[in-house]
Amino acid sequence: MKIKISKVKSINPVSKKAGVAARVLTNGTATFDTLCEEAAHNTTAHKSEVRMGFELGLEEAAKQLKAGMIVDLGPLGKLYPACTSGWFEKAEKLTMDAIKTHVNYLPSDDIKAAITSASLSWAKAEEEDTNGDTPQAPDN
Repeated sequence: MKIKISKVKSINPVSKKAGVAARVLTNGTATFDTLCEEAAHNTTAHKSEVRMGFELGLEEAAKQLKAGMIVDLGPLGKLYPACTSGWFEKAEKLTMDAIKTHVNYLPSDDIKAAITSASLSWAKAEEEDTNGDTPQAPDN
């Protein structure tokens, strides 16, 4: 399988000049249900048991993130709490209202390799005009 790449019109955020950039055209979404169903094919567990295991793990991950913990998902990677704020010259000017929290994901080496080792191909002309549902990575 190849990852399809499209050329899209883009504005350089620094120079403000118009140009083009590359964008991945996704092939849809692998839903939570799909993951559970496919994982169940490789075990004697039923899809509902796999789902329950995932859900219990996700509930605990959310609890640990809320407590400020890094959540190590082993072969999947790590989740960790993060925040952004504006820059302030004086410490007393930085208030809680200026802080936005989010979760960062650091993929494992195996997950990174799945993407970095994938072969790429240009999308067909008719595909380039579509709006892909590519999720945006958080600003780090």
